[in-house]
Amino acid sequence: MKNKTKMRNLKVIIPLKTNSERVKNKNLRPFHKGKSLFDIKAQQLLKVFNPCDVYCSSENETVKEIVESYGFNFHLRDVSLTLKTTRENALVKAIVDFIPGKPDIMWCQVTQPLFNDFEGLLSIYDELDAGYDSIVVVKRQRHHLLDARGNPINFNFGYWHKISQELPQLFEVAWAAFIMKREMLENAWYQIGRSPYLYETQFPLVDIDEINDFEFAQLLYRHYFDQK
Repeated sequence: MKNKTKMRNLKVIIPLKTNSERVKNKNLRPFHKGKSLFDIKAQQLLKVFNPCDVYCSSENETVKEIVESYGFNFHLRDVSLTLKTTRENALVKAIVDFIPGKPDIMWCQVTQPLFNDFEGLLSIYDELDAGYDSIVVVKRQRHHLLDARGNPINFNFGYWHKISQELPQLFEVAWAAFIMKREMLENAWYQIGRSPYLYETQFPLVDIDEINDFEFAQLLYRHYFDQK
């Protein structure tokens, strides 16, 4: 509760498109006990943010009622900003420009329901060294990686190859949450700056892109968050 009442020039953006192709209505279809991915993320964020500090952007005005039921602000974006051809900087700028006051921004994806460590993320933000221009949630890669041609990326073939515990530290962008300082935003209009702080999460995150990813994420969510 301390973080929820702390004064910050920080607002939250939730991109909430409804025209996903591979998993129909991915963000709003039932995911767990009747709740959608959006419902789950909204309830997580409300533990640390005031609802008036959260902005949801969708191309579909019919979701406005759902968004406002949580006390969030609704932003109607042009459908052209939901297409595969949309440039990320155009999307980010269009949504951020809707928010008054030129705040820093937390960009939060609903498609990572297992990430719920917003208090930890805000603690880093509150003490962030001036050398960092953004924060990105990442997952450590602990595996031997090959490219599409079978070439090793983080090790060498041979009996001398390093065991997984000794591999170079590589991190995967989790696409769970980002925090962008205002100056970096206005230079790049992108979620990650030139000098990001890597916030490592321990949760087994799933990139929900296909229906099997959606179903696997449901299993993991039940395992970690169902009340026993």
